[in-house]
Amino acid sequence: MKVRKIAAGLAALTMLAAFSAQAVAAADTVSLTGENVTVAAGGDEFTLDVKMTGVPADGVSVCEFALTYDPSVITISDVKLGDIAPSGVDEAEKWEGVTAFMTDMSTAGLVTVTYSSGLTDPGYRIMQDGVFLVVSGKVADNAKEGDSTSVEIVGIDRAATEGSTEKNDGAKVGYLTGDGSGLATAVKYAVTTKAGSVSVGDPTGKPSEGEGDVKVTKYGDVTLDGLVKLDDVVLVNRFLLNLADETEFGEQANANGDVDASGAVDPMDALNILCCVIDLIDQSEFPL
Repeated sequence: MKVRKIAAGLAALTMLAAFSAQAVAAADTVSLTGENVTVAAGGDEFTLDVKMTGVPADGVSVCEFALTYDPSVITISDVKLGDIAPSGVDEAEKWEGVTAFMTDMSTAGLVTVTYSSGLTDPGYRIMQDGVFLVVSGKVADNAKEGDSTSVEIVGIDRAATEGSTEKNDGAKVGYLTGDGSGLATAVKYAVTTKAGSVSVGDPTGKPSEGEGDVKVTKYGDVTLDGLVKLDDVVLVNRFLLNLADETEFGEQANANGDVDASGAVDPMDALNILCCVIDLIDQSEFPL
């Protein structure tokens, strides 16, 4: 049993065996989505969430991907697990000096992330949607207002399997399952990703002095009350039907209402704001 435990643990920790071409593919799809944040120039600090959504009923116990960014705009100094990660995994596994969650930030512009447990007990899996990672860093000292960088979610640059000439093709998410009588079976989900971003500017969204363009204060908030709710959907539709004048739907409402960044408020924006209100789209995903 000890040998089996070690073998299962190594498969999870290296990820190479756990997500090889022979792993069982599940029909479910998990999404990893980065947050879009705006930070003031001058070396200000930021936090950026990476959310995991679409977590299936079988949960997640194995995950690996990399974050890439422009190190001339920001530096990332810390990456921590979010609140959906289960507790007690490291204690249950009892691996000396090894934890389920590991990161490598030694290369500028790159962070590798591995979350892997050899435990097959569903009680030690991620079982709900929410914040998977909290990324912290600061704006580069020489970055100026208007600079920005995507924070891409990509596959770790390695061979697809040990000894293979084929490259790893993307983020990996899944779980290990077994009945305790042998080595665990790896099950992998399909994965979609959406990059986050860090922009250098005024975090309040207020126009800079002398600046002609109106900046977004909160995407979807066309009533300008600081919230995204059904009233915003109603006002967008009134605007589209020419029932709202400039006193109701001015320049700021136009900026906030263009949630797909198409350059104009249109019926798709009304639909996307409605999807946000009923929790089909997270407000952090705007602009789409």
